[in-house]
Amino acid sequence: MNRHKLKEKMWEKLIGKSKGKQYTNKDRTNLILITFDQWRGDWGDPMKPVTELKELKALAEEGLIIERCYTSSPQCVPARISWLTGMRPSESGVTYNRPLDLPGSAPSMIRELKDLGWHTAIVGKTHWSNHNIECDLRENKKRLSDLGFIESREIAGPRALQKVKCDITDDWEKTGVYKAHIKDLAERYKNGCNEAAWQVRESVLPNSLYPDIWIASKGIEMLQKMPTKKPWFLWISFVGPHEPFDTPKPWKGRNNNEQLPRVIKNNGWIDRLETTCETKKIRDLWKEKLKKEHTDALRLDYADHLQLLDDQLGKIIDIAKERTDYKNTAVAITSDHGEMLGDHEMLYKSTFLEPSVRVPFIYSPPQKTNQSHKNIRLLKPIGLTELIKFTIDGLHIGGKSKHIVRNCKWQNYAISEYGKEFMIVKGKIKVVYTSEGKAIWATDLEKDPEEKNNILENKNISVACKIFRQNRIAIRYARRRKKKGWCKIEYNK
Repeated sequence: MNRHKLKEKMWEKLIGKSKGKQYTNKDRTNLILITFDQWRGDWGDPMKPVTELKELKALAEEGLIIERCYTSSPQCVPARISWLTGMRPSESGVTYNRPLDLPGSAPSMIRELKDLGWHTAIVGKTHWSNHNIECDLRENKKRLSDLGFIESREIAGPRALQKVKCDITDDWEKTGVYKAHIKDLAERYKNGCNEAAWQVRESVLPNSLYPDIWIASKGIEMLQKMPTKKPWFLWISFVGPHEPFDTPKPWKGRNNNEQLPRVIKNNGWIDRLETTCETKKIRDLWKEKLKKEHTDALRLDYADHLQLLDDQLGKIIDIAKERTDYKNTAVAITSDHGEMLGDHEMLYKSTFLEPSVRVPFIYSPPQKTNQSHKNIRLLKPIGLTELIKFTIDGLHIGGKSKHIVRNCKWQNYAISEYGKEFMIVKGKIKVVYTSEGKAIWATDLEKDPEEKNNILENKNISVACKIFRQNRIAIRYARRRKKKGWCKIEYNK
């Protein structure tokens, strides 16, 4: 028996599928999966706080932190499809943001969970359909049902809400704020990538209708409806801290520049990359566009927004604690990708640099589990999609942190994909490759955590030795991606 078959056999035994073993509802765990949009990993570590995140810290103290969690892709659509399907972006056929409608027949870990008896629901952003056209997301309910969600309440991200209709836009219209908010968004984004888009300006919406506060409210309503006599899975998907930089009071102004990390300066190596390199394209897009005063202001607003989100998290957990089944409920927290925040003179995402590709991952197990596994911190690089798989699979056997920790031991490196390139992080060495498996750039995160130098520019034997193993992995992975049948989802054209 080869090692892949052996691992599969062990996996089946672990989750109770071998020998016809059946687990009872007492073995099965509820999960609240809370996801964010554009929350970078180093600003989401409550044990090394950039800003105070007391609710996130309280959860982390009860469970597990993956310090070096890497998204499957530093863009929304491929990362979110990967969350749902458990596939790498190239397997799903989506390696960058593009308009598409994920077919309801696509593989879905949530559908599998529902078929095993979990009640499943989602509130917030999915981005599994085309948000670039005028549409009504309530027409997506059939797709979400086919993907495994028994209940759903979907909204789009802030920019897309200029075109897309859903429950929150109805609420804006009922209260007479729709036109003012759409006008505010249009003023920010009408001219594309210019300083109006990242101008810090308080939202015109009342707090109750601010998207992240609204999502928390509707998420709580859904949480209160979850059954008590069968296991359940509730996904609450926030749209922040993604821009616009419009955090409302009382959170606006809570932070100051002295407490925030300094901006990482561009050291020039990215400018020397080939023009076909994805990171070079993004760098060229931002060249000479960001002024210090703008970067300082938006970083402050981002920190304020994180505290707003932390408070919403607290509200959700408080309501969860009121439930009779809270002791049988786990909580997992993560984000689809990070945010450059002016580091290396870039904003937003779409690079394999740490601020864009590294995300938070915190898991708090049910209180009924053995509490000896508290405040665990894993330092090795782990892929986010793998972590979500481990988390969901662990729901069959009590949701213990040690199940995730044990399976992380199988992970020797993390892979992320964007466009035609992919990244491999193994130990403290990160290497980015072309689709052919040729190394483009690399950084040594131990000696250079801010990635100020491309070690491939130092053509010496020590660098060659450092990336030798990664290069072998990359060549094998590049070949796998080209094989017929690697891409497993077909999309309507």
